[in-house]
Amino acid sequence: MSKNNQNPLSAYFRSPKLYTKIPSGGKFYDENVMDQDAVGEELAIYPMTTKDELLLKNPDALLNGEAVSALIKSCVPQIKQPKRLYSADVDALLIAIRGASGGDEVDVSATCPACENVTDVVISVESSLMSMEELDKEYEKTLANGLIIKALPFTYQNTIKAGIASFQSTRSMQSISEMKDDMERLKAFNTSFVTLADLNFELLIECISSVTFDGEDGQPMVVKDKSTIREFLENTDSKTGKEIETFVNSVNSKGVKQEVQIECSSETCDQVFTAPINFDPVNFFTGS
Repeated sequence: MSKNNQNPLSAYFRSPKLYTKIPSGGKFYDENVMDQDAVGEELAIYPMTTKDELLLKNPDALLNGEAVSALIKSCVPQIKQPKRLYSADVDALLIAIRGASGGDEVDVSATCPACENVTDVVISVESSLMSMEELDKEYEKTLANGLIIKALPFTYQNTIKAGIASFQSTRSMQSISEMKDDMERLKAFNTSFVTLADLNFELLIECISSVTFDGEDGQPMVVKDKSTIREFLENTDSKTGKEIETFVNSVNSKGVKQEVQIECSSETCDQVFTAPINFDPVNFFTGS
């Protein structure tokens, strides 16, 4: 657009309100996912527009990830394909967008496990971003049986799958509670439980990049084939399975801290407890 045709209101267009790095540093993404000149650098974060806020009120768009994807594209122009980001990077960007749009302070409420008193605390967006942990491309753990497991962090696409499954499970539970026949209720509950367990199992498989063991000649053998890894997980003992699950969960807790230490506000209780910070956009952006 030429200078003569420039929008007379352009001086009032939004501008970046803060800058932040992301846990991966962008070093695992190609040019189709994010601008390569932004790799390892701080990303410019713009505040939300009215259109962005309206999109966050669309339940379907929130459920399938389209709302968050569009929000990141709007507020972080250097990101081109948000759904291909690691989930930890998306969490960091949501926090930054919340800060750019609503200020540094975010209210968090939590129920004390000792006395059930609800305590309100304020967390700092800047502090959360400053304390985030850098992501590695993959993580390695040697199990008690000698197997070496390598795992990748969750992608945001995986998080969307888990969110949809959780939503469907909640709806199923609501329908089940209205059933009159006990046997039908039990059957429906089992079906819902198996469906959710199957999805969690598939997500676990997706996170595992390889399994290494000592071959007959003493040389390490590396298995990367997903069908082989699936068969292994389906047939290994529960102790090994739980060890792998715990490892994968620890990998996916990297990035921005999703917990906060809270001191109960009740005068008769001195409990200090850990409470989760819900980065779900439905709740996280309510106060923005």
